[in-house]
Amino acid sequence: MAEPLIPESRLTVTQAAGLHSALMARAGQDVTVDMAEVTQLGALCLQVLISAAKSFRTAGAALHLANVPDKVLAQMTVMGMSPETIAEPPE
Repeated sequence: MAEPLIPESRLTVTQAAGLHSALMARAGQDVTVDMAEVTQLGALCLQVLISAAKSFRTAGAALHLANVPDKVLAQMTVMGMSPETIAEPPE
């Protein structure tokens, strides 16, 4: 199993390009994003995660979010998302 991707603690607009690059470097393989150290998740970085998960699914791989802190879960909920809906959206 590949090492988890550990993003920066503040995933704001300035980190979106780097997050995208880190995810696309692992395209085609299953990826776990370890969110344990994340304290802030902005909308653009959330969109990067959603888009990457869709791209991974299309390629036959999976993207999972693990160890998401309650504060980040709350931020995701406000934006209408959850780790589960990113990994496997409702049909």
